[in-house]
Amino acid sequence: MNSSAKARKVGVELELGGLDLSTIVQRVQAAVGGEHEPVSLYESRVTGTSVGDMRVELDAILFREFKLRGFLKGLRLEKVKADLGAQVEKAMATEARRFVPFELVFDPIETDRIKELEAVRESLFLGAEGTGASVFNAFGLHFNPELDPLDASIVLKYLQAFLILYEELKDLHGIDSTRRISPFIDPYPKRYVRKVLNANYRPDIETLIDDYLDDNPTRNRPLDLLPIFCHLDEERVRMRLPDEKISKRPTLHYRLPDCRIDEPGWTISGEWEVWLRVEQLANNPRALYERLRSEHRRLKHPWRSTILAWVKKLKFR
Repeated sequence: MNSSAKARKVGVELELGGLDLSTIVQRVQAAVGGEHEPVSLYESRVTGTSVGDMRVELDAILFREFKLRGFLKGLRLEKVKADLGAQVEKAMATEARRFVPFELVFDPIETDRIKELEAVRESLFLGAEGTGASVFNAFGLHFNPELDPLDASIVLKYLQAFLILYEELKDLHGIDSTRRISPFIDPYPKRYVRKVLNANYRPDIETLIDDYLDDNPTRNRPLDLLPIFCHLDEERVRMRLPDEKISKRPTLHYRLPDCRIDEPGWTISGEWEVWLRVEQLANNPRALYERLRSEHRRLKHPWRSTILAWVKKLKFR
């Protein structure tokens, strides 16, 4: 529940290849209903489904914000501009499907209804390509859980819980090597991790945002906080990152899981269950404090922690 006594919601984004736009839309409609609203050659909306509205689009800024004025400004005839623009747009959309995934962006849904999204996943299974289908497929599944109430202490405890559990989460999700080496989920810098995992770190929201931007001036983090920081203080974030595309919203942006839509047994709700470990730790003050103390010691004395862990392992063999 959030502060308004309403069920918390989460937005879900699913990247996939192997299928064209019309096929994806048709299968979505067959699974959960809805009306098709074409937007362009590379974007559609499906509204009024049983799981809410959604967008289906080529996941690239170039195709979401396509502009041809600069490309065509040397031409004088408006009709020529329009005809050539349409041809270029079609060619680019066709070519992009070879290396840019389509993304299904679901409107926020109550967290206890995530299993209803499996109907969409199942409808796309045949012919869809996930992360493991190619060394070029750095496709992900993103969760955007809302935080309400929202202040510095709330954001911080989720960030701390995530950093503590980071290695465990990678193993539980089974992150593909393609995405491990891609720039899309670069880990947090060690100096920033040491700062945040100090139990005495209690910043106000301005300090929390500034510290984050100092070491993380990018969206490419497994837990991206730019959307929520932009929601809290847009001017502060935009001043530091004027060219970064950030959608402000009162949610975390969890980018770690792969999309394994083409693998039998893989589910969206199963990946959500992994994220819930972060929720559980973040909302258990005593456990979080104890883990913070342990992680701070480990980071401060890494060799001693490694030796103690090795000795403990030998002892229980």
